[in-house]
Amino acid sequence: MDSRHYSSSTNVLWRNINLEDELFDVSESSPLLVEDSPLNDEVATSKKKSTRGINFSAEEDKLLVAAWLNTSVDSVYGNEQHKTTFYGKVAKYFKDHKTDSTSSVSSLTSRWGTINRETVKFYGSLAKIEAKNESGTTADDKDFPKWATTMPREDSRKEMPQTPDSIDQGGGVDGTMVFERPIDGKAEKANRKRKDDGKDVAMEYLKKKKKILEEGCAAEKEKFISMGRSFFRELLDDNSNEDEIIIKLLMGSTSQRKHRQYIDRNHLAGHRRLYDDYFAEELVYPPKLFQRRFRMRRSLFLRILSKVKAHELCFIQKRNAAKKLGLSPLQKMTVALRMLAYGVAANFMDEYMRIAETTTITSMKKIVAAVVAIFLEEYLRSPNNEDIARLLAHGQNRGFPGMLESIDCMHWKWKNCPTAWKGMYCGHIREPTIILEAVASYDLWIWHSFFGLPESNNDINVLERSHVFSELAQGHAPAVNYSINGHDYTMGYYLANGIYPKWSTFVKTIPSLLGPKRKLFAKAQETYRKDVERAFGVLQARFAIVRGLARFFYHETLQDIMKACIILHNMIIEDERDEAKAVDLDYEQIDEISCTPMSHEPTYGVHSSSSMH
Repeated sequence: MDSRHYSSSTNVLWRNINLEDELFDVSESSPLLVEDSPLNDEVATSKKKSTRGINFSAEEDKLLVAAWLNTSVDSVYGNEQHKTTFYGKVAKYFKDHKTDSTSSVSSLTSRWGTINRETVKFYGSLAKIEAKNESGTTADDKDFPKWATTMPREDSRKEMPQTPDSIDQGGGVDGTMVFERPIDGKAEKANRKRKDDGKDVAMEYLKKKKKILEEGCAAEKEKFISMGRSFFRELLDDNSNEDEIIIKLLMGSTSQRKHRQYIDRNHLAGHRRLYDDYFAEELVYPPKLFQRRFRMRRSLFLRILSKVKAHELCFIQKRNAAKKLGLSPLQKMTVALRMLAYGVAANFMDEYMRIAETTTITSMKKIVAAVVAIFLEEYLRSPNNEDIARLLAHGQNRGFPGMLESIDCMHWKWKNCPTAWKGMYCGHIREPTIILEAVASYDLWIWHSFFGLPESNNDINVLERSHVFSELAQGHAPAVNYSINGHDYTMGYYLANGIYPKWSTFVKTIPSLLGPKRKLFAKAQETYRKDVERAFGVLQARFAIVRGLARFFYHETLQDIMKACIILHNMIIEDERDEAKAVDLDYEQIDEISCTPMSHEPTYGVHSSSSMH
């Protein structure tokens, strides 16, 4: 609220009776009651309703106004109170200073409304009169109307009367009091900054600056001149002494702009070291160590690197603006694979590869996106007729004719999950987790992956949202013909655990083992169903980033990482499938990196939902 409007309104509240005396020639010896005033008579005749009871006198009106003002400017409560509480305090103040009063709270409330309404009307009428541009009047006449012989001083500031006696004493003109709302600390500080006690801040600053420039040495002059516009703004905004601010500026204690620190990492030396260790003619480390540390053979590594360089131009080595060679594709590809394989931080390879943390993160994101874009259709596809024939033949040898693969889910903890999503991504392990549904065969090849659903879902919910049986639902499933116990079948099946629904495409174990046949079947089913569990274990052993905590913030980045790891896993299986000897899966790990093993167990939370299927 404007302070001038509030002060004027308050003045009118206290001067309404005196102003009426002056306007209608009523002396103080015979006080005029409000109900007898011409203004109230006019209102009464227009509305045909009495605006006030006959029991209130002018002195009681003054006391009621004083009670309202004292209650409204209370330093603790103010007027931020409920209506009943506020007017209850007004009535208490009124009765404390007029012990013989019999007026109730409702009557005092009604009377105050009448006084307030009529005062507002009078103030509005007076404002319209003052706003008129009468002929022969000047601006001075508006400030000092003809009917007002004297006006209260603008700088008069009186205390709020605490008793009716102090009201009658009067401190202004003609015994009237001038009240203004007390200024709080914030308003006082703002006024001090704005007015600055009548000082001209700009002139004071320029004078002091001129004085120091004349008396100081050449170095201080140069430093002071270079302060610029920001320091002058600090001087205007600061509430402390100007001398202290200038001394701070001269002594250099103010905050200066920090420049980025440049580190000459010698990228060429890092490339040379990497090339001599793993890619030169005379290798420092043999191919077996390359395969153990890079998770793949060198031929497959170079094949992937050539495809990525052709797809993503940022992996082509270029010169920067200083004509220096940047990072080589070998360096960027190596640090990305080390992050995937070891699950280390981005700056872990800085000392060896001479590559910064931000460049490592950018390279890893671009490489996984490029791998998904290039190899997705080839290495993460549905099995074709040749693959199905091979899978059926192996299932027949195992004693499960018609078996294609096994299906299950894996959980990946999300460390940096956004707070707003944690409730959705938390399940029975009470930590944010993302679910991966996969279908794997006996050779650990992952044929299907569906990643991204929150942990609040279970295996059945994930199955209903995945596209693993989309072709089967559309009638495009490959033809599978086999016979069991004299019955012919034309549709393959998958091995699953007990939480999955009772569909014809799922073969689950037998819960009640009664008899040797049931025990033998349950043992074989639970043994061969572990193919997908083995695939999950090998995937986490090769790429520790999916075994530890997911540290990236964006969900899309995690999807690219998971898909890229599965694609690289399938490429390694294809590249090593023709080897006669068994593949060594004892990959090199970093013991210092804390990797919590992920849970592959199903979420047994909805047995009723499983039975409904």
